[in-house]
Amino acid sequence: MAHEHPASHAHHPIVPGFGADRAAHYDAQASVNLAGAEALYELGVSALTAQLDGQDAASLLFVGLGTGAELMPYTRFNVPGWRFTGVDPSEAMLDVARGRLEAEGMLSRTHLHVGELKTLPAGPPFDGAQVMGVLHHVEGDEARIELLREVTRRLKPGAPLVLGCRVGKDPELMNVELRRLRAYGIPLEALERRRQLFAQIQPIESDAALFAMFARAGLVAARPIFQSLGYKVFLARFEP
Repeated sequence: MAHEHPASHAHHPIVPGFGADRAAHYDAQASVNLAGAEALYELGVSALTAQLDGQDAASLLFVGLGTGAELMPYTRFNVPGWRFTGVDPSEAMLDVARGRLEAEGMLSRTHLHVGELKTLPAGPPFDGAQVMGVLHHVEGDEARIELLREVTRRLKPGAPLVLGCRVGKDPELMNVELRRLRAYGIPLEALERRRQLFAQIQPIESDAALFAMFARAGLVAARPIFQSLGYKVFLARFEP
């Protein structure tokens, strides 16, 4: 059964930037903001199913599941015995995910948990995990490493992990990104705000810096599987 949640927000306050007003439009925005978003989700599924190929049953953890778009490719990969747990601090985003999963017949094998990963009750270790678009929102290397460790604490030895995040601050790539968004009709004022925002945030410095974080969390053999300008996706393996 999918996990149900009370309607009250008493224990789950609205997450800044990811409330109901944005949740309804998030997927349309994501397809513009990240070139190749659909391919990204499909490759994440491809990587995890390739690593776990032949398993009739598997349990997978999705941190920052959002609207559930990253689960949709599983409908094409013929893994009816697999189970999914999606974690997100935004109840509004998971409400969208719940409707989407129900429409695709996947809700009965998906557990949705509102809250940060550390609030997910302990259970049997997962066969694999995906953390898409989360790590660059976490401030500071130590906090990022702690999140990675929280993920690996919940994995079986040898379990695959797919992780996507922004890496580096390349001004030329930023110019490419902003020019593309301009072509999609994003107003110049909004583009300037976006440029200022990216000047303030501190993404992971480089692939090497990310791999060093991986190593401290027991993640090895990282390799790239997707890149869209400054957004990169890697496949790694947990080896405690």
